Amino acid sequence: YALDGEMTFLTPANSDVPTSEAVQWLYSGLYTYDASLTPVPDIAASEAEVSEDGLTWTVPIVDNATFQPGGRNLTAEDVVFTYEMSNSPNCRFNPSICLAFVTVDDDQDPETDPVPVLESVTATDDRTIEFKLASVYAPFLTSVLPGQIIPKQETEESFARFQANTENITVEEVADLQDRIAADAGTEEEPNPDANPVQFRAEIEELLGRASIELPNEALYPELNEETGEPTGNLDEAGYTGALQVLLGDLQITLESDAFDQIAASYPLLDIQREPVGAGPFYLTNFSPGQSLSYAANPDYHKGAPQIAEMQLPIIKDTTAQGLALLAGEVDWIYSVAPDVLPDLQEADNIQLAEYADFGYFGLQFNLREGQLFADKAVRQALAYCIPKTDLVTTATDGQGVPIYADIPPASWAYNPDVETYEQDIALGNQMLDAAGWTMGADGVREKDGETLATNVLVRAGQQQRIDFMALLRDEANANCGFGFSTEEVDFATVLLPGLEWPHVFPGTEGMWDAYFGGWGTGFDPDPYALWHSSQCTTEEQPDTYNYVCFQNDEADELIEQGLVELDQDARAAIYQDFEAIMAEELPYLWAWSDIAREGLAATIGTTAEGGFQLDTPTFFTEVEKLTNQAAQ
Repeated sequence: YALDGEMTFLTPANSDVPTSEAVQWLYSGLYTYDASLTPVPDIAASEAEVSEDGLTWTVPIVDNATFQPGGRNLTAEDVVFTYEMSNSPNCRFNPSICLAFVTVDDDQDPETDPVPVLESVTATDDRTIEFKLASVYAPFLTSVLPGQIIPKQETEESFARFQANTENITVEEVADLQDRIAADAGTEEEPNPDANPVQFRAEIEELLGRASIELPNEALYPELNEETGEPTGNLDEAGYTGALQVLLGDLQITLESDAFDQIAASYPLLDIQREPVGAGPFYLTNFSPGQSLSYAANPDYHKGAPQIAEMQLPIIKDTTAQGLALLAGEVDWIYSVAPDVLPDLQEADNIQLAEYADFGYFGLQFNLREGQLFADKAVRQALAYCIPKTDLVTTATDGQGVPIYADIPPASWAYNPDVETYEQDIALGNQMLDAAGWTMGADGVREKDGETLATNVLVRAGQQQRIDFMALLRDEANANCGFGFSTEEVDFATVLLPGLEWPHVFPGTEGMWDAYFGGWGTGFDPDPYALWHSSQCTTEEQPDTYNYVCFQNDEADELIEQGLVELDQDARAAIYQDFEAIMAEELPYLWAWSDIAREGLAATIGTTAEGGFQLDTPTFFTEVEKLTNQAAQ
C-alpha cells in the first residue's frame, strides 16, 4: 500500500493525507461507513439511542475489541478518554475532530459566549457511553462518532514517561526562550526583516533534548536547489528550526496547563506517536522514517482476524512513480492514480481500478489578511475572469478533473450547481484591476503604491496535475491581465505544512505567503465549520486551525451555525447551497477542480465480502478483515 509523503503523527493528531492513509488501518471508531456512505456500527454494538430533544446520545460497544500491540480489551473508559481529549481546549488531534473548537450557543443562556457542542461524555458502565450535547448538532453521527478511539492506559503511561523527562524543565525557561524568539521575529504589524530563528536552534535542541522529546529527523528537511528543486545535500536549517519551534510551543502549552489538559497539549510530544496503539485491523511492527512502515494483522480484531497477515507501506512521493511500481508488481495498491499512467493502468490485465466521485478539491488559496496581496475581493474576482479555467482544468488533469466554483464538491448532497462561474472575460478582469488602482507597469506587471501584483506560489512537488494547472494559470494571468505570478515546487511535509501554521511563513522565505496552491480531502458530511468559520482563523493563540487564509464573513458564519443544528437533510442542503453562493462570490480560494478519484489495485487484491468489491464508492474496502491478496498466499 504505497504512501505519497512523509509521516507526521501516527495517531489522530495527523493532519495530512499520507499519514491519514497510513493510520486508517490502525484504529477503529464507534461507527464507520458502508458502501452507500451511511454510518454503521464498528466498535458500537448497535445504532445510537437518541433522546427526543436530540441532546443525549447513548452508544453501547462490543465486548471483544482489543488494542494492539498488547491485546488489552477496549472499554467505555477508552471512548470517554478519547472524546475528553477531543473536547479539551488544548486538543492536539486533527483540528477537524477537535470538538473543543466546535462551539454553539448555550440553549440555557443564549446571552453567554458560545460553548463546546459536547457538554459531557460519561461511561454508564464498561460497555455503554452517554454523550450529552449543549445543542442539537447535525454532524454528530456522520462526523463525530466515527472518530478513531485511542487507548487511555497506554496514552497515560506515555504521558507519565514524558512528565518524568520534563521534571527538570521549568515554565519560566521555556517562556523566556519563546519571548526571545518572538522579539527577534518582530510583530505582525512590524516584522523584523533580519529575523533569524536559526540562531536559536541549538538552544531549542538542548531544551527539547533535556525533555527527551524526539527531535525532527534532519533527513526530512533537505535544502533544495532554487533552480532545479533538487536536494543539495545540505540541511534546510530554516525548515528544521521551524519544526523545532512547533515542538517548543507544544511543550510550553503543556507546562502551563492544568491536569487533564496537560495530556491533551502534550499529545504530539508523546512517544506513543511513534509507537501507536489502536483497535484497528492492523498494528505497527516497524517504522523507517522516509522509507516505509510495516503492519501485522490484529489477531483479535473484533470483526475477525484479517485474511491478509501483513502489510508493507512504502513511501513513494511521486505519484507517477507509484503507478509504474504498480504496473511492475512492486506494490499492490495506490490510493491516487496519476493521469500520465492512467491509460497504461486501464489497459493492463493485472490491474483493477476503483473509480468514484471524490470529496476533495483543489484551488489557489489566498491569504485574506489586511495588507496581503489578495485581501481585496476585486483582485481575486479579476483573476478569475482573466483565465479560461475550464480549459486549464481540462489540460492539467487530462480531462479527469471536474471544474468547481465553490468548496462543496459535486459528489456531495449539498452541492450547489448554480453559483457564479466567472466565465473568462479578459476585458472585465482588466477593468476591475484598473478600478482597484492597479496600473500596468513597464515590465507588463501591474503595480500600486510601490507594490507589484506579483507573488511566488508554492506547489507540492510530485503532484503533476497541480504543478501543470498552476503553470498554466500563471502564464494566462500574467499575459492577459498583468499579474506577476511565479511558481515553485516544494516538499509537502518539510515546507508546505510548516507554512500553513501561524505565522504562515514557508521555510526559506520571508514574510507571510500571499497565495498557495493546495487541496483538501473533505469528509462525507459537508459541515464547513473547521475550514471557514471566522472563529477558526489562525492566530498566534491558535496557530494550526484550518482556516489559515482567515476567511471571515458574518453571513457565512450564520449559515454555518444554522447547518450545524438542522437535522432535516433537505433543509440543511438548502442552507449549504446559500453558503456556497457566498463562497463563489467572495472567492477565498480560486476554486479549481474536484477529482474523479481513482485507486489502482493489483488484480490479485480481492474480498470475500458478499457481492465482492463495489469499486464505485470510496468505502469499497470497509470490510477490511475480508480483504485478500492471492499473490501473497
